[in-house]
Amino acid sequence: MSDDIYSLQRSAIKSGISTYLVDDVGGENIDRVSKMLAGIPHAADKAIGSAIKRAAQSGEAYAARAVRDEYFVSAADFKAYTKSKRHISTNADGTTIDIEFKGYHIPLLHFDTKVDSSGRVVTRVKRTSSKVVLDHVFSQTVGTHGHTGVFERKTSKRLPIEEKLGPSTPQMMDANDDVSQAIGDKVRETFDKRIEHEITAILNGYRR
Repeated sequence: MSDDIYSLQRSAIKSGISTYLVDDVGGENIDRVSKMLAGIPHAADKAIGSAIKRAAQSGEAYAARAVRDEYFVSAADFKAYTKSKRHISTNADGTTIDIEFKGYHIPLLHFDTKVDSSGRVVTRVKRTSSKVVLDHVFSQTVGTHGHTGVFERKTSKRLPIEEKLGPSTPQMMDANDDVSQAIGDKVRETFDKRIEHEITAILNGYRR
């Protein structure tokens, strides 16, 4: 079975998995902005704060696209099964954006998974993977909220059953070092572009 396919009982599915992206941004731009806007009260803090917020948002959006490029996960599922928090700190050495991604295992049925007329389950999680036939796995609707997934019995009895799931989005990001690097590059690039926009807006009176 693929390393990207997991078996979990319903009670364990809500266990979140986290990953962090820490990136230094701003560099010399921080000092330059502070000097250029020194004559306007709180202007530098507002410009830097706004640019950092936009940079962090771009990093989060890029992460979603990067994951979808490698895995059969929709934008809606990325959003539904992933939460992110931004922690921003500034000191003499620069500004750090710490983005925490927390996610849950996504049901295998949400990936490229098909159940044919005979009940056979065929799936693949990564776009570069071959399709895999899952023996002894079946589709079923369970729970009071009518959750539909693919399951496997753990014994010869009807219960217990475990649901088949794909990885969480943090696991998808951790599996590829290039993704983390690319997200960091995107954060820095967006900050450098956005800070120029914020400076211009303040100097021209568009920001109060």
